[in-house]
Amino acid sequence: MATAPNARTLRLGDAEVPYELIRSPKRRRTIAFAVEGREGLIVRAPMKASFKSIEEVAQQFSHWIMRRLAEIKDVAPPRPMESGGCIPVLGGEVRLRVLTGAGRKAACARRDDLLEIRVPPHVPSDDYAKAIQDAVLDWYRALALEEFRARTVVWAERLKVTPGRILVSSPKARWGSCDVNNNIRLNWRLVMAPPDLVDYVVAHELCHVVHKNHSRRFWNKLATVMPDWQERRSELRRRGPGLSL
Repeated sequence: MATAPNARTLRLGDAEVPYELIRSPKRRRTIAFAVEGREGLIVRAPMKASFKSIEEVAQQFSHWIMRRLAEIKDVAPPRPMESGGCIPVLGGEVRLRVLTGAGRKAACARRDDLLEIRVPPHVPSDDYAKAIQDAVLDWYRALALEEFRARTVVWAERLKVTPGRILVSSPKARWGSCDVNNNIRLNWRLVMAPPDLVDYVVAHELCHVVHKNHSRRFWNKLATVMPDWQERRSELRRRGPGLSL
């Protein structure tokens, strides 16, 4: 995990575990832990939570934290953003082709089984890799919005719910959310996953239009349209750490 001003470490057993602390004024009492991909351990806490209280709660979840950290050790290294490299798209792979092109910044276009990235000649060599990655990220977000909107229409009809806006987000430790106005935010990284896992998150968040918590009624509603939701959730947890650039 990259060093940041809010990066600290926890002592869990014999291990020193680095973590990123994210404080939120909306979080009043609970302290939450997430372990996702290359970001490692993320701790979300109220603004006034002391480091001592965070460490005490972490001890209660130490076995879970260490198990999740062990699971992501095999996460693939960052993918090379260069011609011949591949990126995951809806469970498959798309090969990259980097070309020189006009324009103010690098841009992507899908050509059958290739993703062409055209980089303007004026981009300095030191900024070349970042220009490619930024272009790929913009392409992912546009594809994600298209896919999420299309799948939301299907699942909203099956669940007989009416959501608000469908938005693409990029949280570090959440696949989706549904706010009080029934706007649904979905993590762009989800578009890397197979379609059945995308559908799980979409249907999950749509159920929150009716049930704002994870009560038995919530899970029962999800089960009416997706009987295998538990298998899909488990598969998303397994694949999740690898869904990253």
